[in-house]
Amino acid sequence: MEAPAHANGIEYPQLAAIFEDVFQHTGALTRSTSADDVARWDSLQHIALVRSLEEAFGIQLSMDEMMEIRSVGDIENVLRRHGA
Repeated sequence: MEAPAHANGIEYPQLAAIFEDVFQHTGALTRSTSADDVARWDSLQHIALVRSLEEAFGIQLSMDEMMEIRSVGDIENVLRRHGA
């Protein structure tokens, strides 16, 4: 079952702050926002994103989960699986 989206289209509003910190991205985020939409989202910054997610939500991502993340929606799915 799909979780309800908030006004900005994402379930986890904290992600906006993480995207601003990691990528200096201040644009709107939706579940479909991906590396194609975020100029600084490259392989190196992806590692910084994973680290920020782990710290912010108190979780530990597996290598498979790190590779699964290709969009904001993927991040939200991973967070839900971790009970965040």
